Amino acid sequence: MSISKRKLLQKSEERFASLKINEFFLNPFDEWKEVPFYKTLLLWSRRWKGNGIPSNEVELDRSLPCKKPCLTHIFKQHDKITFTWLGQSTCLVTIGGLTILTDPVFSKRSINDYLGPKRLRPIPCRLEEFIDKIDIVLVSHDHFDHLDENAVRKLGNTVSWYIPLGLGRWFSKRGITRFVELDWWQKVDHQGTTIVCVPAMHWSGSRTPFEKNNTLWCSFVIKSTKHSFFFCGDTGYSPELFQAIGNMYAPFTLAAIPIGSYLPMELMKHLHMGPTDAIQAHRDLGFPRLSIGIHWGTFMMSDENYLAPKKVLETSWQLKKQEVEKESEFITTAFGETIVL
Repeated sequence: MSISKRKLLQKSEERFASLKINEFFLNPFDEWKEVPFYKTLLLWSRRWKGNGIPSNEVELDRSLPCKKPCLTHIFKQHDKITFTWLGQSTCLVTIGGLTILTDPVFSKRSINDYLGPKRLRPIPCRLEEFIDKIDIVLVSHDHFDHLDENAVRKLGNTVSWYIPLGLGRWFSKRGITRFVELDWWQKVDHQGTTIVCVPAMHWSGSRTPFEKNNTLWCSFVIKSTKHSFFFCGDTGYSPELFQAIGNMYAPFTLAAIPIGSYLPMELMKHLHMGPTDAIQAHRDLGFPRLSIGIHWGTFMMSDENYLAPKKVLETSWQLKKQEVEKESEFITTAFGETIVL
């Protein structure tokens, strides 16, 4: 690493170090704003105006297509990076000879098969169809729509888990021992591929009323000898944060960036990015060769129309793209669709 990059890393580590006071993690970002509990209740009481979701399955098939991934094809792409979106923030990625699963959720609803908003489309494939191929699972935070307990129990100690600080206790209680807890900016080597835990602006602890922010939240950078992948966990938009990540780890071959769950803005803007914020993050990251929008169209947990993240991204990116001088795209994919780079 060059001296200038080393200084940049040191500056970023100091500016965006994880912050813990009285056993609870806090957000060190200028943009962060805690929404008072009474206002949260008021805003949530007015949520879900229907979201425009059609009752006609034919229309859903057209507007939110779901494809069966060709797993044989995916696992033959040894020198390339592949990406398959399975819904919400669950992504199947191959890079550097490793198979990575992110934020594993395979339940029919956002909490489990019986509780929470229902999945709009069926999961493209079952975990059991490729469970023996998975080397690594990345977990960005502990919210139900990012961490499915049934999936965790199925995967068990057959994989290496990389998780944010404090979450190891939850895993240990379920018999999982093969995990590594990471702080922001901490990195580890896994069979020649570097895994870096990087900051995000969010929160944790929705599983009981007594555990808010007692575990950390994060995003991840994955760097192999040929490719670099950015997996963005849930986060609000902070230009200084994304610029710090871009300055340290760009160029990226591929980025998975959340684009949904952004309305009502007053409640969501500090927690999630909408499509326009995601495009700004794409820019701050140095315009990855390809960014793919995730965290939309799976579970309706906010006020926007179910197709708004996709449509707004397409319109906004076409305008922004005219200003971009390098080869870069920002797209959405169908559930189960595989991209090979």
